[in-house]
Amino acid sequence: MYVRTIKITFKDKMSKNMFVNYTDTKADAEGFKNGTLMKLIFSNSDVVATLVLIFPDHKTFMKDHNNTAGPIIDSFKEQGLKIELNDGEVSGTTAVSSNFLEILTKEGSFYKSN
Repeated sequence: MYVRTIKITFKDKMSKNMFVNYTDTKADAEGFKNGTLMKLIFSNSDVVATLVLIFPDHKTFMKDHNNTAGPIIDSFKEQGLKIELNDGEVSGTTAVSSNFLEILTKEGSFYKSN
């Protein structure tokens, strides 16, 4: 698997909320069409959020980057927002709680792969 994190410092809380809404309503569908396995956003503060994207492999990561994430990242940079990118292959064992799917089923939005 391959993972990317995108930490974004927004100009204000409203901009951050607009980004979360955009990813939840539009970018998610596009990302999952590209092969994304999972997306989550965690809030670091009122104006900082970190997006976590999980892919099956580097090729799928690049497809998503070229078609969805890359243009969004470029737009943020053009707006002068602080962006911190990290990505790489998952190393070691991937550990998952047996409760994970139960919690995802209750709280997650599911997308069908193409």
